[in-house]
Amino acid sequence: MKKFEADIIVVGGGLSGLTASTQAAELGYKVICLEKSSTTGGAANMGMAMFAVESKYQRDQMYPYTVDEAFHNFMEYTHWKSDAQLVRRWFSMSASTIEWLESFGVEFLGAYKYFQDSYCTQHMVKMPGATKPAERQASYMVKLMTDHALELGVDIRFQHSVKEILTGDQGQALGVIAVDADGEEIEFAGDAVIVGTGGMGNNVDMIKEYMGWTWGKDMFTFRIPGIDGDGMRMVWAAGGKKDKVSMELIYNTPGTTDVFKTLSETMRQPSTIMVNIDGDRILNEQVMNNTTFTGNCITQQPGMRAFSILGSDGLDYFKKNGLDYITYHHGVKDVAKFESEKELYFSGAESAAENSVFAGDSGIKYSDDTAEDSEQNFYECNSLEEVAQVTGINYENLMATIERYNSFAGGYDPDFNKPSKWLRPITGDKFYVARHFPSGYGSLGGIKVNKNMQVINNENKPIPGLYACGTDSAGVFAGEYYFYHPGSTMSYALNSGRIAAMESTKYIDSDDFVV
Repeated sequence: MKKFEADIIVVGGGLSGLTASTQAAELGYKVICLEKSSTTGGAANMGMAMFAVESKYQRDQMYPYTVDEAFHNFMEYTHWKSDAQLVRRWFSMSASTIEWLESFGVEFLGAYKYFQDSYCTQHMVKMPGATKPAERQASYMVKLMTDHALELGVDIRFQHSVKEILTGDQGQALGVIAVDADGEEIEFAGDAVIVGTGGMGNNVDMIKEYMGWTWGKDMFTFRIPGIDGDGMRMVWAAGGKKDKVSMELIYNTPGTTDVFKTLSETMRQPSTIMVNIDGDRILNEQVMNNTTFTGNCITQQPGMRAFSILGSDGLDYFKKNGLDYITYHHGVKDVAKFESEKELYFSGAESAAENSVFAGDSGIKYSDDTAEDSEQNFYECNSLEEVAQVTGINYENLMATIERYNSFAGGYDPDFNKPSKWLRPITGDKFYVARHFPSGYGSLGGIKVNKNMQVINNENKPIPGLYACGTDSAGVFAGEYYFYHPGSTMSYALNSGRIAAMESTKYIDSDDFVV
């Protein structure tokens, strides 16, 4: 068996692993980074920005949000289930991480909110020539970091799948066994191992086992190829303690979200009404712009689905006045493309969108409602009775719900206290319906770590030389993505990767080093 040696072996070349590799190399250590795919960055290539607090951009924008405030808000949100020391360390270094990225050429457009009530913490990566936010901008940051890592001498081995973490007599990490593109097993020996393999968002069996959801039926996550839980299983096999695995929960409309964006954004407006299969209204629709809250709400509904409904009178209002709520990341300000996208949707056409996993011809069936043979999740109906027929919503309850809701128009909502400006009646000669399901950007957690990103064993002791970063170790979110701090998972990947590199290099040079 071939054998290669380095100071640090990094498993995974996604954002956290690439960050750990780059930081360790900057500190003067020899690094081998093993990536099972043929590119770096992983899911971060789909991203836009990362959380930071007390950055120079926030100061320049006169946005006075502090580390203390952010820490308090986050810990209160997680009910102190998070590792407070790790959260504090992450938040305290987040601004310096922005400057670290700038040191090798990353530029930022500034700090942004994600939705109206969120904090202005999302530091938007600037693409060359860009003047405003756009999707997938973080891919340029990944490119610059990869180039910098290679310049520093990081040995990035693509198409190398790690199968096992090697340990010594005292449980210490000694390296890994990987398989290259030709199927040859190779040993990579190191004084420390850092695992940053991105979680298990693509593994439908693990999603079912650890969260109880059936992908394609009641859960529609982003499925990034290769993110299959390999690192988690390897760490567990090496004695690492299991941490609770959860999902970075949001919601989507399969066949519409990220495919036909005008349809999607129109059906997420606060002046729509959202009901469940029983025909009952389920939330203040203004909450729909917080995708985490809405996803949580939908998981509590019968069949884990919900429906937003808009009357043609409401659509006419949008045609005249534009949308009520605009998200900069999708950039849809009006309904100019509504009719053309609607025709494309009903024709079965696929979008040119890169993330076409949600395309309407996905073959997904829904066998537990009256629309069991339908892949359709967007509808145009001539009456509320037809809405009930095609969706399976209880007709009598739906009629009573909408009659009650319409009676609130322009006034007070005694059910959910939605602001009166969004209380427009659901009326018209046509009704548009979108069926929504829980979704997720990916998994959170699985590997238990401490504030130094050291993997903990079942006795709550650190395993010498073994570290984890990024999504695999993201139990810090305590099962709930804090959407009021937009950019948090990308920020956690970056900062936990830096911490893992800093602490692993300290370990190698310390009296605690185990040969």
